[in-house]
Amino acid sequence: MRRVHRVLSTFLLFVFAVVGLRAQANTIPGRDLRLQDAFWIEQFRRTGSYPNGEQAIGTWTTVCNPGTSDIPFLAAMNPAHAYIHWIVAREANGRFEQISNWSWVKHTFGSSNDPSPCGVCPMPGLTSFVVVGCNDTYANFQAVDHYWLGPPDEIDPWLGTWNPLCSWFDRGNPPVAPAQQCDGIRSLDGNQAAVLNQAIGDALRVHDDDLVVPGANFFYQAAYLIPHEAEGVRDDNLGSRQFSATWNAGSQQWDLLDASTFVQGSVLQRWSGASLASASNGADDGRFYVAVKVTGPVDGRWHYEYAVQNRDNRRGMGAFRIPVCASAMVDGFGFHDFDRLATTDWTATRTGGEIVFAVNPLQPGPLRWNGIYNFWFDCDAAPLAGAVQCDQYDIGAGALSVAVASTVPTGLWNVHLGAGCGVPQAPVLHADGTPARATLPNPGFTLRALGNPPGSACGFFASMVVGTTPLGGGCTAYTGDVLGLVGIGVIADASGTATLALPVPNSAALEGQALDVQMLHVAPGGAFLAALNLSNGLRVRIGNSIAGCP
Repeated sequence: MRRVHRVLSTFLLFVFAVVGLRAQANTIPGRDLRLQDAFWIEQFRRTGSYPNGEQAIGTWTTVCNPGTSDIPFLAAMNPAHAYIHWIVAREANGRFEQISNWSWVKHTFGSSNDPSPCGVCPMPGLTSFVVVGCNDTYANFQAVDHYWLGPPDEIDPWLGTWNPLCSWFDRGNPPVAPAQQCDGIRSLDGNQAAVLNQAIGDALRVHDDDLVVPGANFFYQAAYLIPHEAEGVRDDNLGSRQFSATWNAGSQQWDLLDASTFVQGSVLQRWSGASLASASNGADDGRFYVAVKVTGPVDGRWHYEYAVQNRDNRRGMGAFRIPVCASAMVDGFGFHDFDRLATTDWTATRTGGEIVFAVNPLQPGPLRWNGIYNFWFDCDAAPLAGAVQCDQYDIGAGALSVAVASTVPTGLWNVHLGAGCGVPQAPVLHADGTPARATLPNPGFTLRALGNPPGSACGFFASMVVGTTPLGGGCTAYTGDVLGLVGIGVIADASGTATLALPVPNSAALEGQALDVQMLHVAPGGAFLAALNLSNGLRVRIGNSIAGCP
């Protein structure tokens, strides 16, 4: 029994040690690397014919050491070095998305230790470390050299660690004999890399059709990952620069030109009109950035766009959950990743008070580190402050989900009560105005119904008694009593839109009240009594202090 107890104790110590490593126990005080600049984007190897080709992309990067600890940049197979990674992104049509692949990561192999703005550089000749106060620069052509590129999934981005044993460099390409694939001796040599460098391979890759987008803005992000650096000082490890892309028919190449400003931090901050927030999984795992942009309302709907970036979260994201009012209308779901495979696209569902985007369980493609995924939908609930959930994909010791402050559809001021009826179609009723809700006062509040015959006479009716009255023929009056007239003789315009001004007075007695509204028009052969078409029912919630969700 004593032996079993001793074995169990040893096992538990091992488990606690592993958990401790997950809690970034490898942090070295004073370890800090800063990305000083990323510049000179350039196209390298290319395949295919324009506009259906693709090319490898590389940029220069300069880092400095503002900390108090020298940072080792030893060449593989020594794991004590940094890893450089990139993203190319595009802003177009209100969306900000990654257009590059999940490219392989550059393993650094030494430092030039030049003078820097981070401090006094005392040892410019030492090449094994980025010395405190010194700069180091890597060239854009080195960013696409397969001699130094390795798979990103070999690296633990949370701890900044890499195991060279049995790694890509250890195995080589083509792989060496099995006995040599896990001996810790580098097998990927210069000749193998030269063959790989004849093609784009696993370098940062961008397709022509992602660059041929009128009016788009393009950005690249560069970032460094190093072992032993505390999470709290990693925000300056990454930064971005805008660039232009022009196809040169004469040279059959892309002319890529840097813009003037380098900005530290996530590339998502470049998204015009979006807000950005981030959070990590406590001391257990790395950080997610969530950017959101909401536009509208248009015809009673807001359009929500989210972009989620995994900076250095090892476990990845397997679901993205957004709170929504349970009675809100949601549609127009969309998703974008960067692998160009429809089979790995995430699914979108709406269950009660939540919108859930999740990996395809048959062919999962979780959001791994150094990647950006996009999610979007339309909703009749207005944007309010809240939090989204980034569910962890892999099992780990920390929380199952990371909450990130964001903007969410939880302001349902005008509630859809049910469908209308119509031949050939039912008119669609929604609220409008600035704002599109019945605040006290709101002289510009209006009701607007779409889908009427142009020039038809329309009537708006309302009630404050909750209930429904079946009318037959699939038609329903959304009221518990006789509808009261609020507008008659409204003529639909040439587009079939009928608009009723319904100014809200500044009356405290109206605070918290609700008005259930419907619209009808005369339609020979219509759905109700073969003479009328009815819109959907709409509950207008009145006041300034009403809760976001009913």
